[in-house]
Amino acid sequence: MSRPKGLLWVPLFFTPVCAMFNSNVLLWLAALTLKFMLIDGQAQYPVVNTNYGKIRGLRTPLPNEILGPVEQYLGVPYASPPTGERRFQPPEPPSSWTGVRNATQFAAVCPQHLDERSLLHDMLPVWFTANLDTLMTYAQDQKEDCLYLNIYVPTEDDVSAIFAVVKWFLTLERGRVAFNIAGRDRWSVAGFHR
Repeated sequence: MSRPKGLLWVPLFFTPVCAMFNSNVLLWLAALTLKFMLIDGQAQYPVVNTNYGKIRGLRTPLPNEILGPVEQYLGVPYASPPTGERRFQPPEPPSSWTGVRNATQFAAVCPQHLDERSLLHDMLPVWFTANLDTLMTYAQDQKEDCLYLNIYVPTEDDVSAIFAVVKWFLTLERGRVAFNIAGRDRWSVAGFHR
């Protein structure tokens, strides 16, 4: 058998090397893609530590070009459920949890009587009763286990900035609370974001 002449022997040597190089390149590309997906996932679903355990929120854009996105942590317990023997008692601190608690969905709203629509039309401003059907869908999931917070955090570049804490109740004249839908409408956040 004669030895190949010229550069004909090059493919015999470089084919396995090229195949190995290509598989390494593909492996590196897959690793980089996975890394960027994980980083993006961490930015989309931030995790923070609380006194009771870790919670996972959701980074949400606001419907406004001027305002940046907010991190929202929905359904974060601030007290133990007021059920059973705790019913009508002062609230107690919530129990701690292990792992990461998902705080990306609203919790149940407190029980409330919203069946008498004509009364609601008399009690509430016109701008609010115009969307009463939407409001009723927010109040469908009612439970006595309803002591939860919805927390919205601005995502400004200045991490040393101090922001105000706002608690929001929809009230009528003389300070009565009409009902509570746990701030499910996203426009409520935009007014407080700087």
